[in-house]
Amino acid sequence: MTTKALALENFWPAIFLKSRARVIKKDTGVGSLRLWLVIGLLAINAGLLMNYIYGVNQFTSEGYQITALQKRLVTLNEENSALNLKVSASNSMVAIQKDYLSANFVSAGTPKFLQPDGNLVSLNTGAPQTSAQ
Repeated sequence: MTTKALALENFWPAIFLKSRARVIKKDTGVGSLRLWLVIGLLAINAGLLMNYIYGVNQFTSEGYQITALQKRLVTLNEENSALNLKVSASNSMVAIQKDYLSANFVSAGTPKFLQPDGNLVSLNTGAPQTSAQ
C-alpha cells in the first residue's frame, strides 16, 4: 500500500472501520434463551395490555350506567313531586267540597228520634231542607 492509503486508513477512528475478518460464533444456547425471553416478555406485555383495555372498558361502561341511572333518578324525582302535588290538591278541602257539591247530595235536615218501645228509630219529617234555609 502506498503512504496515501495508509494515511486514509488512519484518518478514520477504529469505530467506523469494519473488520473484514469473519467471526465465527460459538453456539452456547444464549441466543435461543434470549429469543424465548423476548417472546415471553412480549406475551406478558400483550396480556397486561389486554387486561388494561378490558378494565378501562368496564370502568367506562359503569360510568355511563351511573350517569344514565342518575338521569333516571332525576326524572323519577320530578314525577314524584308532580304526583305529590296532585295528591295534595285532591286531598285539600276545596277539592273535597267541590266533589261534594258536584255529586248532587241533598242535605238530610235535622232528624227526630222516637223511642216507642225502647228501640231507637229515626224519622225524616217532611221534605229535605236546602242549604239556603
